[in-house]
Amino acid sequence: MLCLFGLWLLSMAPASAQWSLGVKGGWDYTTIQRSNGGRVDESYSGKGGFDAGLQARYAFTDWFALCADLSVMRRSHRMDRHLNYLDSVFTEHHNLYLTLPLMADFSFGGAHLRGHAYLGGSVGYWLQERVRGVTYWMTDYYVYFDEFDEKRDFTSEDARFCAGVMGGCGVSYTFDDHWSLNVDALYYYDLTSHHRSPAHLRDPRYLNTLSLTLGCAYTF
Repeated sequence: MLCLFGLWLLSMAPASAQWSLGVKGGWDYTTIQRSNGGRVDESYSGKGGFDAGLQARYAFTDWFALCADLSVMRRSHRMDRHLNYLDSVFTEHHNLYLTLPLMADFSFGGAHLRGHAYLGGSVGYWLQERVRGVTYWMTDYYVYFDEFDEKRDFTSEDARFCAGVMGGCGVSYTFDDHWSLNVDALYYYDLTSHHRSPAHLRDPRYLNTLSLTLGCAYTF
């Protein structure tokens, strides 16, 4: 539906419509939404990562545009164990995603300094996961702890495609007829789980990411 809407808008674009292409980079923070499912000894927390990629913007008027970003995002989170001697046991999941959001951009302000409100959807592909942390194993008399840091191979339980909704706001400053800088804050809310759990377990896992980026664009 988003693609059809975008094609319809392109067909209705006035002759003054403009393309902008640019690059962006910045920081993100990801949390995981997951049911406890009886895991009373586990707690989950967010972790920081990065967001870097390309920006494309097609302005229909001075107040409305369509935007698409092709980004590589690190969407990470952490799990800690909390049972007596297991307090030092944890796992960090560092997930690398290729993400493509399509957004409507509603802007306001003057010729140089403008505010932006974004609303749209996104799709993504899970490229890689690296896990690090501390695990344990037991004998009759001792508990042993081991550190690990390794790339994890994907299994049939991993859903590598994701989709969701997103929105945010930003500020841009245009220096002349062509060059501009923009600062954006975008929030990605996944509607698909990245884990395929059996139906009787009901263990969906959704990633939510706040991204803060600085970009530079050229308008043709």
